[in-house]
Amino acid sequence: MALTDAEWTVVRTLSPLPAAPPPDPTNAMADSAGAATLGQRLFFERGFSGALAVGDDGTNGGLGPMGAVGRIACASCHRGVAMDDDRSLPADVSLGADYLTRNTPPLVNCSYYKWTNWAGRFSAQWELPVAVVENPKNMNGNRLAVAHLIFNKYRADYEALFGAMEPALGTDATRFPPSGKPKATGAADGPWEAMTAGDQQIVNVILARFGKLLEAYLRKLTGGPSAFDRYVAGTANALSDAQVRGLKLFVGSARCITCHSGPMLTDNLFHNLGLPQSGPHVPASDTGRFADITSLLGSAFNSAGAYSDDVTTGRLDGLVSPPPNGTTGQFRTSSLRNAAVTAPYMHAGQLATLADVVNMYNGVESQVPVSGTLDPLLVNLQLTSTQKSDLVAFLGSLTATAVPPALLSDTSAP
Repeated sequence: MALTDAEWTVVRTLSPLPAAPPPDPTNAMADSAGAATLGQRLFFERGFSGALAVGDDGTNGGLGPMGAVGRIACASCHRGVAMDDDRSLPADVSLGADYLTRNTPPLVNCSYYKWTNWAGRFSAQWELPVAVVENPKNMNGNRLAVAHLIFNKYRADYEALFGAMEPALGTDATRFPPSGKPKATGAADGPWEAMTAGDQQIVNVILARFGKLLEAYLRKLTGGPSAFDRYVAGTANALSDAQVRGLKLFVGSARCITCHSGPMLTDNLFHNLGLPQSGPHVPASDTGRFADITSLLGSAFNSAGAYSDDVTTGRLDGLVSPPPNGTTGQFRTSSLRNAAVTAPYMHAGQLATLADVVNMYNGVESQVPVSGTLDPLLVNLQLTSTQKSDLVAFLGSLTATAVPPALLSDTSAP
């Protein structure tokens, strides 16, 4: 079944994925080979993590006994073929130090997104590790421990990129306690608050650079061309008949392209799909974009803040706190690249298979959102069983996870 000229015009807007992600001027090290090499070592480093609040019970895919420390690396939740979470059980939200509130998204091709994380909590990729390492449910670490570990294990590599580290990090535990981070609201002062503002700044700069090193590594994780890309490039037999029929539906009556547009197959916008907050460890509520805008604007480590290498990008323009109510329950449109190998689906892993996803969209108008208002772009598709099967077949043609093996090896220091 051939595509019409009009369909080809649309399809050619979906491929190829550019060879390199868009630049990130907020990170001066974004495309540094040396930064990516050190970032890879840090990606597999477990020493940043604190105590496990939930231990391995033999069924949950946990990372060790309750209370164990140094068990969590970025790679712990990003190890599937597309570098998503294939470990945590049951397969809904991910398990780090504790059960998180959302499902871990894949990292292959992640640097092509405009916003980072499910609801745009971060405006630049380097912002995410800064928050994740201190999140008590995620890595449960702290910024002083990050600074000390980099000083003790990765100092030479770090200094080759950024210049000399503060020597007192290795000698003065009064100025730089072994662990600590800003206190939670209402909590008593701790080691972090006892430090001088100048010494806090030294640690904060290291923490921001930690995130920027990881971003440099993540930008290397591109998956290459898929069968769909080869088809668009002229290889007529790259897709099966069912996949071509699914492609015609995708750009036509199934309306998928309304939100899944461009080479990344995402509009980089946020929508409320009316999904229930269901699953054994899924929180009862998640306001999505509404909460994440407030957290983004309140962070000292956002792209317009003091630790950004370019505060003029305008990425935060138009965002306000509190956000408008229309953002409640909205989540980022996921790229469909590698969709067939990144189950479960949606922000809390509510849907187990691509067939479940297609079925959800087929009857979406009947859904009542937990919070916010259902996106008006969503309509019942009224697809036949054959059409649904063809759509799933087409989505399978978008798989491309050929990250160079050298980038997937554990190079962390012993």
